[in-house]
Amino acid sequence: MLSSSIFYSGYNILFGILSLFIGIGSTFLVRTAKEFRGLILFQLGGLCILFLTYLAPNEHILYKIGLNYNFVAFVGMILALLTSVVWLNAAAELHGGKPANREVLTFYISVYLTAGLYYSFISYSQSSVNMLDSAVTLISLAFFGIVVLHRCITGFNLGNFLLFCSVFMLWGKLLVSAYFFKYNWLNLNILTWFWLYVYAAAVIFLKLYLQQQDLQKSWNTIDKLNLQITAMIDSSPFPIIISKITGDKILLINNKAAELFGFTKKECSYFKIKDFFVDEENRRTFFTKLEKEHEVQDFDLMVCNIVNAAPFWLSVSAKAIEYNNEMALYMAFQNITLRKARETTLQFQAERDPLTLAWNRRYFEKLVPERIKEALKKQQNFSLLMIDADKFKNVNDTYGHKTGDKVLTELVACCQNDLREDDIVCRFGGEEFVIYLDNTNTHSAQVVAERLRQSIANLEIESESGEKFHFTVSIGVVSSEKTASLDVLLRQVDDAMYLAKNNGRNRIEVYDEQKVKQIMKKKSSGKSKNIHPVFQN
Repeated sequence: MLSSSIFYSGYNILFGILSLFIGIGSTFLVRTAKEFRGLILFQLGGLCILFLTYLAPNEHILYKIGLNYNFVAFVGMILALLTSVVWLNAAAELHGGKPANREVLTFYISVYLTAGLYYSFISYSQSSVNMLDSAVTLISLAFFGIVVLHRCITGFNLGNFLLFCSVFMLWGKLLVSAYFFKYNWLNLNILTWFWLYVYAAAVIFLKLYLQQQDLQKSWNTIDKLNLQITAMIDSSPFPIIISKITGDKILLINNKAAELFGFTKKECSYFKIKDFFVDEENRRTFFTKLEKEHEVQDFDLMVCNIVNAAPFWLSVSAKAIEYNNEMALYMAFQNITLRKARETTLQFQAERDPLTLAWNRRYFEKLVPERIKEALKKQQNFSLLMIDADKFKNVNDTYGHKTGDKVLTELVACCQNDLREDDIVCRFGGEEFVIYLDNTNTHSAQVVAERLRQSIANLEIESESGEKFHFTVSIGVVSSEKTASLDVLLRQVDDAMYLAKNNGRNRIEVYDEQKVKQIMKKKSSGKSKNIHPVFQN
C-alpha cells in the first residue's frame, strides 16, 4: 500500500511522529489567524490520519495479532481516503474560506469506496491497492498545491511560496515513493525531513505575513479614522481642539478654533491649552473637575485671544479620549461672551438701584445675612448706618426732580468713595440709605458716620438752572454688640436716624432705647401722632 511504501521501517515511523509534532507546532503559530483557522485544522487532521495510515499496514504487527490482510488493506485505504478528504477541505478553505462542496465530496468518496471494496475483497490486487492509495492522496495534494500556487500568483509572499514548495515536495515524495521506493528510500527520507522543515517555515512565514497584514490594516484603519475625524472637526460649526493630556500640546484644531484664538492651524503645535486661560482659579477648577469625572459639560471659561490678549467667555464641553494610540483631551467650545454680557446686565439690574447704582433692598436682604454669619464665625462686631437726606422734598419742589435725583446719586458716590470696598451701600427706599460695616463696633461706626456726614455736607450740587446749593443728612448708628438680629438692628437704626432728625437734623445719633421711647411718647400726644416723624421734613 501507499503508506507502507513511505514508512516501511521503524525509522520512518519515527519520522512520522516527528512530522506530527512539527505540523502541530507550526500550525499552532497561526491559530489566531482567522483566515487560516479552518485550513490549519484540516491540515493537522490530514497529518494525523496520514500517520495512522503509515502505521496501519505494518504486516509484521498485523500477522502477530491475527488480522486479515485484506481487511487491513481496506482500512488503510479508508485512512488514505480520509487524508485526501481533509486535504481537499483544506484547499477549499484556503481558496474560498469554506469547506469543499458536500455533493462533490460524496461523489468522490463513493467512487473511491467502490474501487477500494473491489480491489480489496473481490479482485484483490496489491499493486492496484497501492496505485489507488497513491492516486487519491496525489489528487488531493494536487488541488491543494493549485490553490496555494494561485495565492502565490495573485498575492505573492514568502509564506505562500514556501507552503506551495512543501506541498509540491510532498506530492513528489508520494509519487516517487509509490514507484521507486526500493531504489531511493534514503533520499526519500531526506526529502521527508526537508519537506517538514519547509512546511514549518512556510507556516511561520504565513504567521508573520498575517501579522504584518493585520498591523497594516490597523494602521490603515487608524489613518482612515483620523481623516474622518479631521473632516468632521473641520466641518463642525463649533470651535474644536484635541490636545495631549500629558504635556498639554495641541494635536488638532479646526478653522473655527484657530480663528477664535488668533493663530493658524499650522501654528497650533506651538501653543498649549493653558496659554489661553485668563483666570488661574477658573482653569484649576476646570481641570480638577475633568480629572475627577473624565468629562465636563458646559463649563464657563474666561480665555483670551493670543494676538490681542482680549478676554472673552467660552462654554466648553471636554472629554478624555484615545487619539493616535495616546490619551488626549477633546474640547468643543461655544462663544458665550454676548450671553455673559446680557447675564451681567440682568444681574446688575436685579441687584442694583437703577438711579444711584447702589445695591437694592432685595440684594441687601440676601447678602447681609451671609456677611453676618461670617462675622459671627470670626467673632467680630458689625454695624449699620441709616442715612436720610434732610428736607429732600424741598429740594424736589425747589429745583425739580432731576436735581433731586442728582442729589441722591452724589450722596451714594460720596459714600462709596469714603467707605471700604467690602462695605455695603444700599438704597433702602426713597431718600433712605442703609450701610453695612464689617468688623466695626459702636465707636468706630460713629467715626465713620461723622466722616460721611461732613463729606456729604461739603458736596456742592448744581441745579438745572445753574444754581448751586448744599444739602445735609441725618444718620442713625447701631452695632451688633447687644444683638445680631438683622430685623432688630434695622428697626433700631431706623429709630436712631429718627432721633437725629428730631434733634435738629445734619447730625448722627447712636440708638438709645430710652430716648426713642421719650420722643415717641411726646410725639404721640401731638397733632402728628398718626405720622411717623421720619417723614416730616
